[in-house]
Amino acid sequence: MTELRTNQVAVSASAPAETIMQEQSVELDYILPDYYPDVCKLIKCFVKPSILNESVSDHRLSYELLAEVRILYCSENSHVLQCVTQNLHFSRTAELPPGETIVTEILPATDYVNCRAVSRRRLDVRGAVTIRIRTVPIHQQNAICDLFGKNIQLKKIPLQYQAKRMHTMNHIVLAEELELGSSKPPLLHVVRCQAKPVEQSQKLVSGNLLAQGNLQIEILYACEKENNPGLESMAFRIPYSQMIELEGVEEQDPCEVICSVGSCDLKPVTDGNGEVRVLRCEAELTVSCTAFRIATESLVCDAFSTEHPCQVKKTGLFTSSVPVMLSELLVRNMKLDCTDGEMDCVYDAWCEIRNFTTDLDAEKSEICVNGMLSCFVLVQENTGMPRLLEKEEPFEHRFTVQGLGEQDRIQLRIHAENCSYTMTSGSEVSIKTELRIEGSVTHCTETEVLSEIIVQEETEHPKNYALKLYFGRAQESIWEIAKRCHTSVEAIMEENELTQEQLTENSMLLIPITN
Repeated sequence: MTELRTNQVAVSASAPAETIMQEQSVELDYILPDYYPDVCKLIKCFVKPSILNESVSDHRLSYELLAEVRILYCSENSHVLQCVTQNLHFSRTAELPPGETIVTEILPATDYVNCRAVSRRRLDVRGAVTIRIRTVPIHQQNAICDLFGKNIQLKKIPLQYQAKRMHTMNHIVLAEELELGSSKPPLLHVVRCQAKPVEQSQKLVSGNLLAQGNLQIEILYACEKENNPGLESMAFRIPYSQMIELEGVEEQDPCEVICSVGSCDLKPVTDGNGEVRVLRCEAELTVSCTAFRIATESLVCDAFSTEHPCQVKKTGLFTSSVPVMLSELLVRNMKLDCTDGEMDCVYDAWCEIRNFTTDLDAEKSEICVNGMLSCFVLVQENTGMPRLLEKEEPFEHRFTVQGLGEQDRIQLRIHAENCSYTMTSGSEVSIKTELRIEGSVTHCTETEVLSEIIVQEETEHPKNYALKLYFGRAQESIWEIAKRCHTSVEAIMEENELTQEQLTENSMLLIPITN
């Protein structure tokens, strides 16, 4: 009597993604240094959050949050736009679920910010930053890949899944002197700075990942032109290139690289004439690199014995594929009015995205992106005073992703790729914003596989025939027919000269017995 032998393989299985939400209050009681003029009129306060570092140890996530506070104001006897900048650092932790857990995303966003002048020399800022942490629990699950003995018949399915995830986070420090040039007026102070990585590329070289690109820096600075206060804009590009060690990575492993700006500090350099025409830039880029090892296994999803009755138990196996990269361009137009006055000129225009959410519509195979688009236009009134126009509108964008499922994981980022303006009249500005939606979708599949089979060895199937007739219906599976008749798929297909394991039409079949 042959014994029943089972071969199993360990499969890296995942559970549906979980989200941890945290809130960090932002509080700043700021007394102006002596070299700042008194506050007469507050223009706007901004808080820009970013993640500088992250690490996971003993089911605990530790990360460092940077909140850059930027306050714009005007003094009583000057039309020069003043800017106060302060960086607030916070160290936070979050408890992760038990077992192996990977952190796929840490996304900070400004919830709200309020600023008031307590006195002419004192500013009070109150706000909050919301941090969204996406995690995925991982565990090893045994699955049956083969069975031998007891005349066992097997039905197998190929399963391709994410077997290993290799992740590292590196920091690239850039230091460069940015020259304004002789055609530009000297700098008084920086009013606004936006830094973003562009023209990014990566490739594997000798088992290491080469990440390269350019850091684009756009600044708006206060100056005096012919003894009149004003604002000037400049743009610079700093190239970067760094080899990143990713332990265990192989040439065929697909990689996902996300580069973000952790901090960008601009320090004025005064020349011999007391003018500032050079800025010393110190920037830190955070490069998150993730490589995926893909494995393919042939797993048993059903089984029966042609000799004995059997009981089978099945379980669901939740696996993930390689993330599919997504990129969408969304164009929005908006008009902003200067209702109680007229403008002489427009200095700058930019946009921010708030309350960004994504929804999955598996029935339509669509991803729906929602959020609030905030547009800002910095203008000069005909009185010579700077003024900030702002307007907020909701937006929605839908796009199709083939094969989208209910359990798929979506990770999207959105930023204003380009913002252009047209001064249509003395009191109206038209804004055209190009929003870039980037990220990935990870297809997650729950596959039913065999977990256990119990063979009733004391009982045998009756074998009182050598051949019998069976009327098969179109679309009927040969496997189900063989299972019902206690024979093999191969025997039925050979006896009836079939080439497919599913009937294409109603037909009479000859069912042979299998010993």
